Amino acid sequence: MWLIVNVEEWSDTEPMPRNVFTPPAGGVPSPDVPNWAWHEYDNRVGFWRVLRVLDEHAVPVALAVSGSAIEVYPQITEAAHSRGWEFVGHGYTQKNMQKVPDERHDVQRTRDAITTATGRPPRGWLGPGRLPSRLVPRQGRVTSSERKVKPGFSAAPGC
Repeated sequence: MWLIVNVEEWSDTEPMPRNVFTPPAGGVPSPDVPNWAWHEYDNRVGFWRVLRVLDEHAVPVALAVSGSAIEVYPQITEAAHSRGWEFVGHGYTQKNMQKVPDERHDVQRTRDAITTATGRPPRGWLGPGRLPSRLVPRQGRVTSSERKVKPGFSAAPGC
C-alpha cells in the first residue's frame, strides 16, 4: 500500500479545480469563497490532524505536492521533509497538465520547487487531473501513481 497525502494550492482568483458546493444559480462566482474555503481548511487544519494520526502510528507517507504549495505552505513542507516523507510532484498549480500554457515549464518548475525545498528532486509524479503528463518520464521520474487500478482490485507486486 502506498499512502499519499495530497497538498495543493488553489488561486482564489480563478475557477476552482473542484467544487464541493454547487455555485448559486449555476454561476461561477469569483472569488468562489465556499469552495476555496473548503480547500483552504485542509491546509490550515486538516493536514495537521492527519499528521498527528500518521505520527502516532509511524506510517510512511509520500507527499504529492504542487510546486506553488511548497512556497505558500512552508510549514507543511517542513513538517513532511523533517519526517522523511517522499516528495512526489503534483504540477506547479492545480491545473490539469493539458491546460497549462507550457507543460514542460510547469513540470520543471515543480521539480525545481521540490528540489530547492528538500535538497533532492522528486522521484515520483501524481499529476493534477485525470491525464498524465507526457513529459514527466523525461524529467527523471522513477515512479508514477497515475496508473489506474480498477475498484475492487489491487496491483500485484511487479505489475
